[in-house]
Amino acid sequence: MSDATRPAAPPAIQFENVTLHRGGTLILDGVSGRIGGGETVALLGANGSGKTTLSRVMLGQMWPSEGVVHVLGERLGRTELRKLRRRIGVVNGATDLGPGELRRTGAIVDARLDAVSAVCTGFFATVSQFEKPTEEQRDAAAELLRIVGLGHRLSHPLLKLSTGEQRRAVLARALVTKPELVILDEPTAGLDLPGREQLLAALADLRAARPRPTILLITHHVEEIPGDAERVWLMQAGRLTHDGPPAEVLQNDALSAAFGCDVRVSHDHGRYWVQVAANPWAGARAAVGT
Repeated sequence: MSDATRPAAPPAIQFENVTLHRGGTLILDGVSGRIGGGETVALLGANGSGKTTLSRVMLGQMWPSEGVVHVLGERLGRTELRKLRRRIGVVNGATDLGPGELRRTGAIVDARLDAVSAVCTGFFATVSQFEKPTEEQRDAAAELLRIVGLGHRLSHPLLKLSTGEQRRAVLARALVTKPELVILDEPTAGLDLPGREQLLAALADLRAARPRPTILLITHHVEEIPGDAERVWLMQAGRLTHDGPPAEVLQNDALSAAFGCDVRVSHDHGRYWVQVAANPWAGARAAVGT
């Protein structure tokens, strides 16, 4: 079969007209989007814009009031989520003291586990160690921990690690199954400057891997967006207002509207940076007569 006649590969993520209400509040408002296989897309927006809710819909953790979601060729609601989640790596800023806290925190791993055991939960897409990993799986987990700089912490409980170390351990967990899709939900939240840069360097290594996984990076920090990401989604009040290459989306007017203050965007050393203008809310105060 020639390339011209070969069927196109399905997108890694595709959702159409996704709307979600909770307690009478509209959280997602008719959102549609698509990520091709192997692409890196950044989902950018202010706190409360709906970013994390959209990611939880993609993972089958929340169900939309309306709309259709396909992930890795599977339609959510018509596929076995546990099998699908084994093809997805997830990194977020939450840790968890136990399985009973999962719904409250949104965490993905039991922080009482030692680092190797915590990474091994990624093989089974579970929060805690409900299945015993093989020696080969433990060896693979230990090797990934060494790669992310935690070779000296293999037997330490996650609770005893620094926030940056915990986040790198969660990244190792996300990668242990060589996932087709990686979703990073504000992965640098709570990290100091060195910790943030270490995690972003690990993300750059991930993007250079072959085969290259599809990556969705959710953030409200412009400087965390890879300069060579294929696209940026800009979210505001439950809607995707912009979808395009970083150079087109990361513009002063668009970001000022999304974040509710006057900002200026620059590009330097392959990354985008944003600066809040002096007295950025003066216009807003004048409008209400204060």
